[in-house]
Amino acid sequence: MRISVLAMVLAGGEGKRLFPLTDQRAKPAVPFGGKYRIIDFVLSNFVNSGITSVFVLTQFKSQSLMEHIINGWNISSTHGKGRFIIPVPAQMQTQDRRWYSGTADAIYQNIHLIEDFNPDIVAIFGGDHIYRMDISQMIDFHIKKGALATVAAIPVPMHEANQFGIIQADNDWRIMDFHEKPENPVPVPGDPTNALASMGNYIFNSKEILSLLRKDCTLTDSSHDFGKDIIPSLVDSKRLFAYNFHWNKIPGHHHRSSYWRDVGNLKAFYEANMDLRSGEPELDLYNKQWPIYNYHFGLPPAKFVHNEEVGRDGLPRIGKAVNSLVCDGCIISGSTVTNSVLFNSVHVHSYSTIQNSILLNDVEIREHCRLRNVIIDKHVDLPEGTVIGYNRKEDEEKYYVVDLYEHDGSWLTVIPKNRDNTERQLAKVLEPIEYK
Repeated sequence: MRISVLAMVLAGGEGKRLFPLTDQRAKPAVPFGGKYRIIDFVLSNFVNSGITSVFVLTQFKSQSLMEHIINGWNISSTHGKGRFIIPVPAQMQTQDRRWYSGTADAIYQNIHLIEDFNPDIVAIFGGDHIYRMDISQMIDFHIKKGALATVAAIPVPMHEANQFGIIQADNDWRIMDFHEKPENPVPVPGDPTNALASMGNYIFNSKEILSLLRKDCTLTDSSHDFGKDIIPSLVDSKRLFAYNFHWNKIPGHHHRSSYWRDVGNLKAFYEANMDLRSGEPELDLYNKQWPIYNYHFGLPPAKFVHNEEVGRDGLPRIGKAVNSLVCDGCIISGSTVTNSVLFNSVHVHSYSTIQNSILLNDVEIREHCRLRNVIIDKHVDLPEGTVIGYNRKEDEEKYYVVDLYEHDGSWLTVIPKNRDNTERQLAKVLEPIEYK
């Protein structure tokens, strides 16, 4: 018998810890990996898993996210009924006209979508993590166990465990206890260094999730959240199970463990992008058997120009990129890019050096700039001679700065989107850098 599945992607996250990248966009809309947005990973997982009926629930600063889905994920026009990826804005469906008060309330306020579609299974997934997953394997596990609900789970280090819902499961992976972001997480039996964490991805039987949501909305002491209320309430049913993410097998994936990253803060976002520079990264964007889909702009190829040992300023003028991702429409003109990720249409003018940095779409780097450990959001135009990442005090006076690695005292500097790019507010113009 064919099982019908409806996916509900929770993509309304405000993403406060990713500020200033979330100053004008929701967290799932934040660009990632040169060509993508964070939301592209969960949507690609559903499509690659054969699940093509997807509602994406939005709320905070959703304009760019909705435009991205409408323009880049229109699968219904060519593939017929039952194949859609549709953004659903918050519409204050309750009598008291309020925004979503929790993840369960977000689904409850759109309960009519489930009722109208009438699926066998409802997959409720977050839209703000970076990973590959064959969701059909989790659904098979759910059905085999006769589960009421199934939670995707992954071991996380103990020092990070208080940021997640923590699961205690028996040998049959039946969940015996569940605590959302506990102060003192319980480790995995036999492994005191890790705790079993919820990934925020759930599989429910359709009839039962409808009943649970209707009951939860009447409870005055509920926060109307899956992790805080719905999931813990199901422990006593003995039909709540954990699905080990490391069981999941992806075609073309050759690493022993499965890649999953919560890019919820600037340091994690930076490191996940930097992971992609590896010759054989754990998250292989070149896996043709499980592609990550995105919105194509039809841009020209990246270009590297000039190969002059002595340029017009008496300095080397060689356009090159080393150990870096350089996307369509980029022009590296007589400058050196090292250990960096350049999104679409970045232009680096001559005599500049870019190290360990992430430059988002349409960034313009003028001549004689030096950048190190920098994230620059879209449409920023850096004046000639700008230096960032070499003097923390100066960076803190002009930009947004966070600690990077405590052991070496390094820091990460972030320049927001659409900043006023005057010399007075961005950086002073420096004398041309003396290259040796």
